[in-house]
Amino acid sequence: MADEKIRQIGDDAGPATVATAVVFYCFCSGGMLVVNKLAVHYIPSPALVTLGQFVVCAFVVYAGKLLKILEADDFEWSKAKYFVLYVISFSIGTWANMKVLSMANVETVIVFRSCTPIAVAFFEYIFHDRSLPTARSWFSLLLITIGAVCYIVTDREFQVRGVAAYYWAMLWWVVLIFQLTYGKFLVTGIKLRSLWTPVLYTNTFSVIPALFVGFVAGEFSQKRLEQIELTPTALWWLGLSCIVGICISWAGFWCQSLITATAYTVVGVMNKMLTVTVNVLIWDKHATSQGITALVICLIGGSFYQQAPPRHVPKENDPEALLLKSKGEWEQGEGSGSDALDAPDEESPATSTAGTSTLSGRK
Repeated sequence: MADEKIRQIGDDAGPATVATAVVFYCFCSGGMLVVNKLAVHYIPSPALVTLGQFVVCAFVVYAGKLLKILEADDFEWSKAKYFVLYVISFSIGTWANMKVLSMANVETVIVFRSCTPIAVAFFEYIFHDRSLPTARSWFSLLLITIGAVCYIVTDREFQVRGVAAYYWAMLWWVVLIFQLTYGKFLVTGIKLRSLWTPVLYTNTFSVIPALFVGFVAGEFSQKRLEQIELTPTALWWLGLSCIVGICISWAGFWCQSLITATAYTVVGVMNKMLTVTVNVLIWDKHATSQGITALVICLIGGSFYQQAPPRHVPKENDPEALLLKSKGEWEQGEGSGSDALDAPDEESPATSTAGTSTLSGRK
């Protein structure tokens, strides 16, 4: 029965479970942005900080598995192969995010993320069989975009350096869209023992790409490493970023397994208000008052969003639905061991948030 855990979480979770997952993810996400900003401030090597987070997370999860504290799959190629592409984008995206945080203010990252629901909504329509947003949701996404444009116009970095200030942010944005779309498939289309499996796979497989990117960028050169001072304060923020990294890895996959990709993206945007408040209070490089106003517009727009329902929901008495249900019950009773990608795409009425993925048919 362990193999059904992720599917049970995604299909049978009640409102309280979904709310808990969303709140925990928001807490981790908001904290991670601030902690990473401070970590790369004291250790001016985004690649080194990122590598440390991957190594620590992989070590902790695998040690927990060996000690039978955590439950996770072994490194089976039949399951791990689906994470290779995700890991490549995950590594590039994390490193690009670190570069953005080392060059610009936190609000810049938040506004770029505020624009992701628009793109994810279209990809979810194509790959996850979701309807397009309603008129209310389109208004929400439009308001988010307007706020983002207003922010960029008033941003000091844009006024001084122009579009060049946003190269890394644009790269991170594109990679993030792919992660959010493909990540939904990983947690709903593959049978895994628990959510610790994707955490273990992604962080372990990300070590090599992180090393490669760091060497290519010259961040692991002797000259760059000699400039880094590992003071107690620097080690504290590095260690804290690793702890928060473990939490957000698990919380992100948990939340993503319960709600749609677009709703998950909007949740990530909405929780950033606390981050902005903290940033304004403790950091000198925060946005202007006009920029903060534009950011508030983005977040208000996000509050109006309603996740789109599935495009195709089989009726209870529909012959095709009954056939698929019977097939699923037969496979479970016979223990056929067929791949989860061939299982019938069903969605429990209790959680209309779990989208049906068709990415597997496009690989």
